[in-house]
Amino acid sequence: MRLTVLGTSTPYPRPGNACSGYLLQSDAAPGERPTSVWIDAGTGTLAELQRHLPPADLDAIWISHRHADHTADLLVAYYALRFAERRAEHPIPLIGPEGLLERMAGFLGPNSVDELPRVFEVQEMSGWGEREVGGLRLEWGPVQHGVPAFGLAVSDGSTRFAYSGDSAPCTSLEELAEGAGTLLVEAGYDEAPPRGDAPAHHTPEDAGRTASAAQVSRLLLTHIAETVTMAAAVTRASTHFSGETVAVAPGDVLAV
Repeated sequence: MRLTVLGTSTPYPRPGNACSGYLLQSDAAPGERPTSVWIDAGTGTLAELQRHLPPADLDAIWISHRHADHTADLLVAYYALRFAERRAEHPIPLIGPEGLLERMAGFLGPNSVDELPRVFEVQEMSGWGEREVGGLRLEWGPVQHGVPAFGLAVSDGSTRFAYSGDSAPCTSLEELAEGAGTLLVEAGYDEAPPRGDAPAHHTPEDAGRTASAAQVSRLLLTHIAETVTMAAAVTRASTHFSGETVAVAPGDVLAV
């Protein structure tokens, strides 16, 4: 599989860096079309997505949770898929938390209520679940973020990739990532919150511990706190994880 990093910024886009978003594609023989899944649609990621494929060529969209830095570009994706010169032949599967479509309709207006199902075929996540999308098998489970949030694992039959979404360290994420060659984890905290406050993100050290507990081969760090440099995040995570550790940047394309 191939992962293209569309954006990593938190909690709002920065010049040259959109918010969270990734394009995951299956391997394909020359001349064949890969299966393409847009993972999280943070602000600015739709424009970056179009550097790699037209929105109409997406096979699915998967959304980890409803926060704007992971979903805002769904609103303009609706326009792109409804009004573009070349439109999708059928509604694109949109897999996300409960209530996502209603929230979009609140922004897009009452006329969108009937039109949204013509653009998106919505599947709501409320617990553990799975779905086949082209040549990929998507599996998800709930993670800890203070709102309904999910982690993701994707398999093409030979390799497995996992993604934390936004999440504090939790057993369910470790279970979801078991068997993955590559784990993409956000490191949105520089320091853990004060004792007694419920955590909602990983620190770099937490990311290393999660990767070790899941026994993955490679750790990718993303959505890193603005007070932490990429090099420092890698160093800090590596104190708890002995495998390859990389901080990803917009435009990176990695085999996973």
